[in-house]
Amino acid sequence: MSKEAINAFVNRPLKPLIFNQNISLGCDPEFFFAKEGRVIGSEKVLPERGRQTSPADTMCSYHPYNCDSTYLSKFIIDGVQAELNPRPAACRALLGNEIKNCFRELRDLMVEKGVAADFSQCVEVDKAEMDSLSDGSKVFGCAPSTNCYTAAESKITVDPKVYRGRSAGGHIHIGNQFIEYLINPDLREQHRSAYEYDKSNSNMWKQATIMDSVLKTPDIIVPVLDIVLGNTCVLIDRSPSNKERRKVYGRAGEYRIKDYGLEYRTLSNFWLRSYQLMSMIMGITRLTVHLVEQSTPENDYVKALFEAVKRENIVKAINENDFDLAWQNFLAIENILYEAQGESNFGNYPLSATYANVFRYFVNKGVDHWFEKDVINHWVTSPEGHGNGWESFLSGRVSKELMESMIKTPFNIKAPVKPSRWDDYAAYDKYKVEIKNYKKLYDEVYNLTECVVPEVKDPNTVPLLNVVEEPVIA
Repeated sequence: MSKEAINAFVNRPLKPLIFNQNISLGCDPEFFFAKEGRVIGSEKVLPERGRQTSPADTMCSYHPYNCDSTYLSKFIIDGVQAELNPRPAACRALLGNEIKNCFRELRDLMVEKGVAADFSQCVEVDKAEMDSLSDGSKVFGCAPSTNCYTAAESKITVDPKVYRGRSAGGHIHIGNQFIEYLINPDLREQHRSAYEYDKSNSNMWKQATIMDSVLKTPDIIVPVLDIVLGNTCVLIDRSPSNKERRKVYGRAGEYRIKDYGLEYRTLSNFWLRSYQLMSMIMGITRLTVHLVEQSTPENDYVKALFEAVKRENIVKAINENDFDLAWQNFLAIENILYEAQGESNFGNYPLSATYANVFRYFVNKGVDHWFEKDVINHWVTSPEGHGNGWESFLSGRVSKELMESMIKTPFNIKAPVKPSRWDDYAAYDKYKVEIKNYKKLYDEVYNLTECVVPEVKDPNTVPLLNVVEEPVIA
């Protein structure tokens, strides 16, 4: 998309964000074990204290905690469900590498125990299986959440020993990457004193203080997470079971304040489907935190978001998994997100005005079109994370498919050949004219700016295609 087209598409009253890896990204997604097609309690597969990944597996993850063999990712029992606890990281690719190592361990465990992994969002455990479980596994594994809209605990209104429905969450953990500058007395005083002297915005104590305030102000950060992350996920995670899941937990506005920061508890485990989805979700999470962190009276992203969309519409779209309402909500905030991310930040943040129609095309096709259903095989065969995440996927494979879908006549004009001699000025002048005309003709065929992607179809009418090819590296 040309600079002129982008400026026409996005009016920029807000300044772009300044990218920083100042938050840690973590998660505790859940899944189920199954045997002979029947869900079984995780206590029948995992030891009581859980199962850690192998220290040897961490050596290929480039994770900053690799030097600490006592701090490893693990699988734990969480009621009927099993829960994955990968080590957090400030980098999406490093977190993805860690999850990949976890799935290697899971693959070995499945072979060892003769079970399969089931990544359904909601299941019903049969009565005989539920009766065979310990009392600890019959109860819901998660402690109550707090809801930012009611300031009260989210109450579970069903008896877990009678209600046999179980759902798998995909909670997001957001930590303060510079927390050491607040909890370590020596570092705190050294950097606080330095800030008092020079007032530098790059001061670690100052950055840690701001982030600590952001993550401990749930009445702001959680609604913004709902607007930017939770609502956008309704467009992608279109499983009807979400509405049933949120009768028990995972409603809009649910969170916990934690020692490391904040846990956002609204999402399902759908993003475990692929590394690219995980990369997108964590990228939007970081974007959301930065929107709050960098809001100022002169450049107030939060105010713009709160004024653009009604809070009740966000809550309704999430709690009822209402795609149509979520789409209208997204359109209301879309330009604000593009303004905040700027033209050059695609790669640091996951959305871009340049790829607006490409993203719509991705949503329109549905996740079953883009990703294989064998989750474990996808992860264990994926390449190292850097350069293979969401942005590469969107600008590569998704863009390519969209452009191919737009072709009306074959584009078979050969590109002009650049002159071989740099001092042949006449040839260069001719080449400049030829290449300009070539690009103009090319854009008439592959014009993503003018393409209007149709409204997304009902997910039940979208054909389920068995797409298993490797992601494109852009």
